[in-house]
Amino acid sequence: MTALLEPERDRWLLFAPVAFGLGIALWFGLPATAQRQAAVLAGLAVALAGLGLGGLARRVVLAAGLLIAAGVVAADVRSALVAEPRLHHRLTSADITGTVEAVDVRDGGARGIVVLRRDASSVDPAIRVRLSFAGGLPEGVRPGARMAVEAVLGPLPGPVLPGAHDPARRAWFEGISATGRAMDAPRLLAPAPNGNAWLANRRADLAEFLPRQLGPDAGAIAVALVVGEQGQVAPQLLEAMRLSGLAHLLTVSGFHISVVVGGAFLLVRRLLALWPWLALRVSVSRIAAAAAGVAGTAYALLSGGDVPAVRAAITAWIVLVALMLGRDPFSLRLLAFAAMIILLFRPEALLNPSFQLSFAAVTSLVVLARSALGQRLFLRQPEDGLLVRAGRVLAAMLLTGLVAELVLTPIALAHFGRTGVYGVFANLLAIPLTSFLIMPLLALFLLLSLVGLEGAVGWALVPALDALAGIGTSVSSWPGAKFALPAVPLAAFALVMAGMLLLGLFAGRLRWAGAPMLLLGIGWAVLAPRPDLLITSDGRQVGVVAHGRLYTLRGHRGGFVPSMWAERSVSFADGRLADLPGARCNAAGCAVGLSGSLQLLALTGEPVAPDALAAACSAADIVTSPDPLPDACAPRWLQLDRAALRETGAVAIHSKGRHFDSVAARAGDHVWSPSALPGERPRLLGKPAWTGVVAE
Repeated sequence: MTALLEPERDRWLLFAPVAFGLGIALWFGLPATAQRQAAVLAGLAVALAGLGLGGLARRVVLAAGLLIAAGVVAADVRSALVAEPRLHHRLTSADITGTVEAVDVRDGGARGIVVLRRDASSVDPAIRVRLSFAGGLPEGVRPGARMAVEAVLGPLPGPVLPGAHDPARRAWFEGISATGRAMDAPRLLAPAPNGNAWLANRRADLAEFLPRQLGPDAGAIAVALVVGEQGQVAPQLLEAMRLSGLAHLLTVSGFHISVVVGGAFLLVRRLLALWPWLALRVSVSRIAAAAAGVAGTAYALLSGGDVPAVRAAITAWIVLVALMLGRDPFSLRLLAFAAMIILLFRPEALLNPSFQLSFAAVTSLVVLARSALGQRLFLRQPEDGLLVRAGRVLAAMLLTGLVAELVLTPIALAHFGRTGVYGVFANLLAIPLTSFLIMPLLALFLLLSLVGLEGAVGWALVPALDALAGIGTSVSSWPGAKFALPAVPLAAFALVMAGMLLLGLFAGRLRWAGAPMLLLGIGWAVLAPRPDLLITSDGRQVGVVAHGRLYTLRGHRGGFVPSMWAERSVSFADGRLADLPGARCNAAGCAVGLSGSLQLLALTGEPVAPDALAAACSAADIVTSPDPLPDACAPRWLQLDRAALRETGAVAIHSKGRHFDSVAARAGDHVWSPSALPGERPRLLGKPAWTGVVAE
């Protein structure tokens, strides 16, 4: 063992956030409290076993065990710190009064989202609710304003199918207690006080100013670049940017922070170097680094302080401090330190696609730069001529883009089920355009707007923004621009990530242990059987996947749930159950044959005679219904009526293998699970804590 561990002595520190993150993943992934407690004990047992070893193995095993246990505990502590009462039943329409905390727009401005701190009542404390508004919001609805609105509140929605994005889990860590839909326009009771939520209101000002000055299309992209809000971008353009691999440009993250920090560093250093008295007495580079850090932090805060921007700002400060101290700023150890800091304070960030994508991209580029090939491409040689330097730069850009795409593709497929094929070429054009033209022009535009001279650069900024949109639209229309994969099993994704970490972080023979893990994970992801029967948590919608098409009980082509099901199953949502061969349908429901010789009876909720219902149920293996079913309805295998689905959440079934999966089976007794006890939060130590429920 020593022969394998010793050559990697300088690399083991890189695995500290990996072990800590494994503990966090266990806390989220293990469904039962007893299993999470066992994970802590297993980590401590590994640490104790390490005490029996010697040399480097002792330190590695001991640290790994302690970090895994600490990761489980950190996630549990974080869950306790954000605990808020939750609404577990649907309320009737009523007037809601409260203080606006955040405002957002979606779908190109067609929908508004308001996070409202609802006033306390005689039975409920003040809670945060997320309200959706059809159409635009009145101008005075700003953070800090008081408003009233008639709305219907309900519980936070769970995933549309097991393994998909979980809005309820995300809302728990955001402190959101309920979600709702406004029935009318909001009524402004009091404007935001002067000085209240100053930064949020400046963001709102910019979100209104830029489209007004630059036009709706170019202005929407400018808003995304400045304040990180994509809601004003037209849905068609947003989809094109995703398929072309340019969606990261519309979310303030590492790329944007690095451009601002790098630009500020170079500008301040050049300006200070023009002052000989200062340049001869102090380190101009250190002052420039501090100024660049302040600029990056200000940009992150202006963009709303979202996790990707904050993470990038932390990483930028680490790099800048390393520069001030004369250390190598492009070090895997610095990246490991940044990841550890983020996971320590925000363990839930581990599950965020942006966290995984950004750290995977940066790590892969650092590994490439440290490799022999990277050294030859990235380091200038004195004897290189102009053409050789240009060729070296072009080759370096192509190689970095290719490596980043190869590393990011498995993550994108696991989370979104699709990825762009030509992202390397799109980014090769879009990144220089954004870095060297759009963002400097945008900064100058905002600076000149303070004195009313923004038109001096607006004429050049609008075509540049249109060119960026044109790149995304053109590349997304190329043949075969999208690669899609059905929902990736969690274990397969874990194997792929483990394989990439071993290949990237180790330098000796141990790194090749990641190759079979990576290949096995990819094969599993591609060949794993997928569910062919999908049922919503209320039983109203049922989908059957057959022959590359999604057949739904209620149609709703283009609706949210069928669209999500179609994406996760890589099928076309263009059919109804009645279109399936052999299906027998009427107003009360459909009887359909599934693979594996299973019979499905999907009821719509229309009245059915008791005798006819009992006979139909006895002939079916699976019965679904949006209403409670009587005891006389006894299918051969599963009865999934409203009462059962309330406990399971959305359900996915692989009929040929008779494999049943549900949201509740994956979430277990976590507070966001549909089967969790209302008002209780399990704890690793002691009895469950009472978090409370929203009554009205």
